[in-house]
Amino acid sequence: MAKDRSLTLHFMDGTNISFDFPEQAKNEAARQIMLEEILKNQYVMVEADGILMLFPVVNIKSIQVMVPPAAARTPISIKGVIRGAMVVS
Repeated sequence: MAKDRSLTLHFMDGTNISFDFPEQAKNEAARQIMLEEILKNQYVMVEADGILMLFPVVNIKSIQVMVPPAAARTPISIKGVIRGAMVVS
């Protein structure tokens, strides 16, 4: 399975860690449920190379998720998200 998505966790101390991963859910409804589960936890949990890593949300400054352009055309419907923005600085 292609690892065509990436996740970067930026921590309060200025460090970060990045992961590449394959698509986790095939349809928008499943992606929505998965995202809701991730956001309500006290930890961001990532299984990588056979190891389960738990990152306390209180230590995370920001989370960056990159998806392929085709997947970006069908975004997960999250209320309150500003869409179509560009980073300028």
